Parts: sequence; structure tokens; C-alpha cells
Amino acid sequence: MPTAQRSEIQRALQAIRTGPLCEPCLRLLPVTGVAVSTLSGPIHADTVCATDDTAFGLEEMQFDLGEGPCWEAFASRRPVSVPDLWLPEQPRWPLFAEAVRKTRARAFFAYPLSVGATAVGVMDLYCSTPGALNDPAEHEAGVLAGAVAAELLNRVLSAEDVDLMGGANAGRPSPWRDHPQDRRAIHQATGMLMAQLDLPVGAAYARLRGHAFASGMTVADVAAAMVARTLMLNGDS
Repeated sequence: MPTAQRSEIQRALQAIRTGPLCEPCLRLLPVTGVAVSTLSGPIHADTVCATDDTAFGLEEMQFDLGEGPCWEAFASRRPVSVPDLWLPEQPRWPLFAEAVRKTRARAFFAYPLSVGATAVGVMDLYCSTPGALNDPAEHEAGVLAGAVAAELLNRVLSAEDVDLMGGANAGRPSPWRDHPQDRRAIHQATGMLMAQLDLPVGAAYARLRGHAFASGMTVADVAAAMVARTLMLNGDS
């Protein structure tokens, strides 16, 4: 590897340890956008950072639909590469494949984030033109994913320490979240449905997601309306 390239990678790794997680990856890799998300199941999925609205929207889309490359990468602990999302057949993710054609994303690459046996989340990359990453870019993405995973786990644990301190620190913004949006309202709305309809957590979230799909809204929008008391879901909704 040329010395200049090694220096660029080292600068990116240092930037990940000291600042936002997504931007150093965007600067180094030949991609259009980057997003990093924590995952532990469909209900507990949050976007930590995204470099643009399309990157953020692709994360939310996969969360809402419960399918897509990020879920496959997270479950398999292996990178998932899709050189052209707009090909007629994407049998693994039919709903995601249909929805993504309304965006400017053409290629998508999902890298699992894990530290040892601990799965943390996924780093997703998209390109506005079709095509696979070349070998050097794949290697660099893997190196960056390892650094992002370590730093993300560190920030998550730090955030849990802040929550446990309570008192003046209660309700304080999370120190690990780079993106201003999160899915807190979705967690609240799921809890509301559990109480109102006497449902287990999985069924309550499925009800929320089903209403969003039927109404053409995002799950986040439905949840926000429920929390604001402008939308009520009954047992038939």
C-alpha cells in the first residue's frame, strides 16, 4: 500500500476516534453517502449518523420494512454488496428493492459492526451510480468498519453510564449520537399500543408498521402522530 494511502487511512481512523463517525468514511471511500446505525432487532434500531438525507432515508426505509442489506449484514456478520439496486429482480428484499428505486441510490454496501462477539450495528454505504467497490476500497471499508464498531461500542457504553448517573444528567443528550433524529417516538408509540391493545412488544410494533405501510407514511411519522395524540390506532387499524 502506498505511503500516501496509509496516511489517509490513519487520518480517517484518528478522526473516527475523536469526532463524527460518518464523515471520515465519506472522505476516504469512493461513495456518495454513509450511515451508521445501531441494531438489536426491528424495534431497537437507531441511526447514529448519516451524511445526507438519502443515507438517512435508506436506514429508515430498512427499519420500517424490516428487510434490506443492513439486516442481512447484521445477521450474517458478513459484508453485503449490491452493485445495482435498480435491477429488476432483488428477491432477497422485494419491498426494499421497490422502495429504493424512488431514491437516488443505485449501489449499496452494508458492513456489519462488531467487537469480538458483540454485534453493535451496521455501516451502510451508497453510491448514486451503479458498480461494485474495487478491492482497495473494499479493504479500506472493512478497516474503517472495525474502527467505527470499536468507537460506537465505546460511545454506547458511555451513554449508558450517563443514564445510570441520573440526577442532573437525566435526559441529557446522548454523547454518542451524531445525527439529530432518533426513533424515540417509535419506542413510545409501541409502548402505547402495548398498553392500549394488550399486545406483546413484537405485535405492537407490527401493528404500528402495518398502519404506516397501509397509509403510505413512515413508521416514524405514525409514531410521532400517536405521541402527539393526533392519531389513535384501535384494534382494527
